[in-house]
Amino acid sequence: MIKQNTYNLLILFILASFSFFGSLSHLFSLTLIILMCVWYIRSYDQNTLYFRGLILFLILASSFFLFVLTSLFRSNLGELYYSLSPMLPIPFIGILIILHDRTDLKFSSKRLSKFSQISILFSLIVYVFLKVFADEGSVLHSFHSGRLMLFSGNPIPFSFCLLGVSIFCLADWRHSNKKNKLIAFLLFITGIYFSAFLSGTRGTLFAIVLMAPIVIFYLSSGFKISLFVIATSILFAILIFQASSAVNIKYAYFDRVINGLATIVLLENRDNSIWLRLDMWSAGIKAFFEAPIFGYGVTERFMATKPHLNNQKIGFSHPHSDVIAGFISSGILGGIAVLISLMSGLSAALLAPNKNTTKLYLALMLSCSTIITGNVSTVLFNDICSAWLAFSTYLIWATDFKD
Repeated sequence: MIKQNTYNLLILFILASFSFFGSLSHLFSLTLIILMCVWYIRSYDQNTLYFRGLILFLILASSFFLFVLTSLFRSNLGELYYSLSPMLPIPFIGILIILHDRTDLKFSSKRLSKFSQISILFSLIVYVFLKVFADEGSVLHSFHSGRLMLFSGNPIPFSFCLLGVSIFCLADWRHSNKKNKLIAFLLFITGIYFSAFLSGTRGTLFAIVLMAPIVIFYLSSGFKISLFVIATSILFAILIFQASSAVNIKYAYFDRVINGLATIVLLENRDNSIWLRLDMWSAGIKAFFEAPIFGYGVTERFMATKPHLNNQKIGFSHPHSDVIAGFISSGILGGIAVLISLMSGLSAALLAPNKNTTKLYLALMLSCSTIITGNVSTVLFNDICSAWLAFSTYLIWATDFKD
């Protein structure tokens, strides 16, 4: 009983950390890994093998191991460690997948939903606290002003993780009463508002638009109702857009979205952030075709693009696309391995021994987020994002969802 309660408490602490201070999650994740290793050793049975968990671990960490193998003998070890350090949470947290089946630990969809709701509520409390007490003269002012990031230090990992926690608020939807459904939905919307709008992260907004039909099908009770809600939502969005254009309503976030789309479609520098990304993506593709088989090594994932950049003043550690970074680092296999890693949540739903439709729906929602973020920014080369990728994959794998 003590073991199970400790496990539950650490899961809650990890989820809560991801909702406001992603780096803090590393401490609780490491504690959980150590404890599960101890529990695993105590219950070890050499006659029992769990191949599915091992396969999922290899899927999750496939890009990490490929980067190591293709870069180990042509890169300085210090530079290799520095390049791969943001990805280290993936193989470490991924160990939980292998350990779980032998520890006799249980985790239900009801508990996952409640813990996620508590986490969103906690992030709301932190946000209100900062708004009330952290004025312009406070050192904490930057954490809530402008693009919201709370204590994560960057709006993109904050947005990425909070969206995932918000999705898990709906984990027990099909077994909840009306009151609990209302609470879960309101906190889900709160998380969406924080992650997509207050953070100003357009990639997250795109991911939400992409996963919206999946959410509607999951929440509704029938196919016809889902189609009606989707059609009504699209019509409402068009009317709002037309009305705001007619009366010339200005909202900074939507102006950023429009300018970003115009930059992509018209190839004009309407938005400098998108313009820089287009330059890096174009240069990255050119670099890949120069070394399509073996790549340049993960330490050169950005420097290889330098000769092809129009703006030579651009300086980042990655080309703001994990897939392109994979192609540059390890050739065509690298790009494929990155896609496999980013889709590990879906792999967990398909490989899990207790798979069902709820697990699949949640995995699809999470995969929308990881694929979009991994293509327009990074999941693998940020330690908070990579930790969330591994931990959310573990939660999909370990949670008992009942149809």
